[in-house]
Amino acid sequence: MRRLVSDNRSTTMTSPHDQVEPTPLTWVEISERALMANARLLQKVAAGSKRSPITCVMVKGNGYGHGLIEASRCFVKAGIDWLGVADIREAQSLRSAGVQAPLYAVCHVAPNQVHAAVKLGLKLTVYDAQTVQAASRAVHDLGRPCHLHLKLETGTNRQGLRHDQALQLAQEILDTPGLVLEGLSTHFADIEDTTDHGFAKQQLARFQAGLNALRDLMSSKGEDPNQLMAHASNSAAVMLWPEVSLDMVRFGIAAYGMWPSKETFLSAQQLGRRPLDLQPAMTWKTVVAQVREVPSGEWVGYGRTFQALRDSKIAILPIGYYDGYDRRFSSRSQVLIGGHKAPIAGRVAMNMVAVDVTDNPTVTQGDEVVLLGSQQAPDGSVSALHAEQLARWIGTINYEVVTRINDRIDRVLKD
Repeated sequence: MRRLVSDNRSTTMTSPHDQVEPTPLTWVEISERALMANARLLQKVAAGSKRSPITCVMVKGNGYGHGLIEASRCFVKAGIDWLGVADIREAQSLRSAGVQAPLYAVCHVAPNQVHAAVKLGLKLTVYDAQTVQAASRAVHDLGRPCHLHLKLETGTNRQGLRHDQALQLAQEILDTPGLVLEGLSTHFADIEDTTDHGFAKQQLARFQAGLNALRDLMSSKGEDPNQLMAHASNSAAVMLWPEVSLDMVRFGIAAYGMWPSKETFLSAQQLGRRPLDLQPAMTWKTVVAQVREVPSGEWVGYGRTFQALRDSKIAILPIGYYDGYDRRFSSRSQVLIGGHKAPIAGRVAMNMVAVDVTDNPTVTQGDEVVLLGSQQAPDGSVSALHAEQLARWIGTINYEVVTRINDRIDRVLKD
């Protein structure tokens, strides 16, 4: 910015250089082709059941880190029926961006938010009378219906109501003009955490009992029980038991090209199922900000946790734990530069990471760096760092690795 003074008055003028959008130092590339391929593959698997269920992709958590708006548009383009959000804020963002697909809130919408939710056409998960009563007031004020999905507790012990409580709340919904009891749902507790799915099968049996009872209640009140949508299947359940997809399936991690867990992959093999060809859609990149020579015996970074045991070449990257690159990656993780792996040297700081590139002497300032994803070397070979590998280095799951990438970082659609 330049400040010019004229006639004793100051004014601000913008130079041509200020008008140029600065080049980002870190960004996330999202493959539209991969997202659409995953969605269509999962649709095909779910359609193998007799019901051809409605497909709902979870886009909560900023589209599992892939960008709420960007990912949602890809899934709608691929033919996904509904989008699943966590809260009203995500629903508002999608509507503001022009996404008109049906939206289903799977988490808490507070009673004082219900009026706005009904105005948005947001379908609500319900498990308490306060939300139902707030929905009743909203439909009266707005003159439009509110579609509710009752959550049945089957063993996860969060959100849902037990059998008798669920039937009691269902009766209140059915007796309230303008409220539509559209669905009954539950959520598996450990289907992706084990190869023994005995508990998940118990949950499914409890859900079926609750579903039968609710449909009987609807029939007794002159309602068509076949209009009630039953849904329990997440990514792992669809992969392992497509025959129990019921009326709707809720895809999450698989839609973004990742298996829910190694246990899910092993279970699919044990069942004789052909592994799904999922395509990871995310590549997280940054650039080399500086390359410096560090003599043998000197230290790098906070806490002096990395000591050069030889004359070393260290590259500084302009990202850190503020960006979502976990501090636990310190001296554990690797990055890709020029298609070759380079280890983290010392601690991950808030906005900087040091990388040992001694064995890659061609690295220079401005080189592109891959933190997550794949990169091709000059000789044509390709190296990759998958979310699962990063998760193992810090003792977590692939879900956390991708969703914790700071949402201020640009998501850029490719393909």
